[in-house]
Amino acid sequence: MLTRGAQVIRQKVSTTRESNHCLQTGSRGFTAALKQKMEEVIAVRQVEVKEFNKEHGKTVIGDVTVGAVIGGMRGLPGMLYETSKLHHIDGIEYRGYDLFKVRELAPKTVPGGQPIPEGVLWLLLTGSFPNEKEIGEFKEDMFRRGQLTADEEKLIKSFPKTMHPMTQFSAGVLACQPRSKFVEAY
Repeated sequence: MLTRGAQVIRQKVSTTRESNHCLQTGSRGFTAALKQKMEEVIAVRQVEVKEFNKEHGKTVIGDVTVGAVIGGMRGLPGMLYETSKLHHIDGIEYRGYDLFKVRELAPKTVPGGQPIPEGVLWLLLTGSFPNEKEIGEFKEDMFRRGQLTADEEKLIKSFPKTMHPMTQFSAGVLACQPRSKFVEAY
């Protein structure tokens, strides 16, 4: 049995190998827990969607008017999606949970505090809330991947305090584009 120190060293070596592999190949490894969860969820959903389409593929689900299209298709079914839903009366839902339920059930750093973003992202990706082991591994993985350059950090910190949070988020993500593995692939 390995000592705790040996386990930490082995983990760091493994992490370094994984990081080097990602840098060399452009591939992104996921945490083992997330990868396993996603494989399970995707396999089940593929079968469900295939069977649903087979049974209901020709079913008409509504009428669409030009006015509805010009109005942004509000309230009209337009695609199959599961991650989030914006209802014109009930508000936002993530994977079938309203934001009050997400706030109650999602992992928190401080008991009774606000949900951590990694827990909500896990919910969006998998459809379920992570357990302690899963969220711990996922947070470490996200931290490893989340390094910003000095220029990116300077730009993000320069945003006006009055700027809408979603505008800050969008601009921050776009500022990271030059280092994107997707850009390299094109």
